[in-house]
Amino acid sequence: MVRADLVARVAEAANLKSSAAQDAVEALFESVVSALARGDRVVLRRFGVFHTRPRRTGMARNPRANEPVRIPAGREVRFRPARDLRSFPGDS
Repeated sequence: MVRADLVARVAEAANLKSSAAQDAVEALFESVVSALARGDRVVLRRFGVFHTRPRRTGMARNPRANEPVRIPAGREVRFRPARDLRSFPGDS
């Protein structure tokens, strides 16, 4: 599913015009991104939790050039799915 599919489903489920649904989806994504940028957790009940955690500095290797690459310190986004999403019926 891509963003356009999500917009179409929101428009259908909420009986909205496509442009209004697109604005709603964009507002949701912008809100999540800004909350994570501030370091807040984003909890969506029955879906999961988005949070950030510190990333250490380190060294990696560029496989194309086979040269070492420095990884700067920063934060990375993590997602922990809700219990309902961890397994689906029929999954092995």
